[in-house]
Amino acid sequence: MTNSVTGAGGFIASWIVKDLLEKGYVARGTVRNPDDPKNSHLRQLDGADTRLQLLKADLTDFDSIQSAVSGCDGAFHLLASPVTDDPVQMVDPWIQGTLNVLNAALQAGVRRVVMTSSIGAGAMDPHRDPNVVVDESCWSNLDYCKETKNW
Repeated sequence: MTNSVTGAGGFIASWIVKDLLEKGYVARGTVRNPDDPKNSHLRQLDGADTRLQLLKADLTDFDSIQSAVSGCDGAFHLLASPVTDDPVQMVDPWIQGTLNVLNAALQAGVRRVVMTSSIGAGAMDPHRDPNVVVDESCWSNLDYCKETKNW
């Protein structure tokens, strides 16, 4: 089985790649630059020499994402991009990247897509009861995020 992992060089994605390789899967990881030394930890994982493929990809470029998920049984989408003070420069690529992953996976017949997000997507609400567990039904208060510049 082959699984695509976006942002494979990131903290959580690296652990997913490690787990996939340990379980005998092929991991096809997308990174900004496969030759960047910051991705060298991935090449040192057990099984990486035969079952890890690192591909250069840009989440906002549909063709590069389509290449990454083509032939995969599953996909893990771990959203990450540089943080800026401009919400448009930050949020728009997140949205486009997520749509590209989902549409490419649909076209490629990927059986399952797992998506992650940041706790920041749901935790920033000063009016939320502090005793309530933050889960997938919780969303950050957009006005509060704008006021405090928490993007």
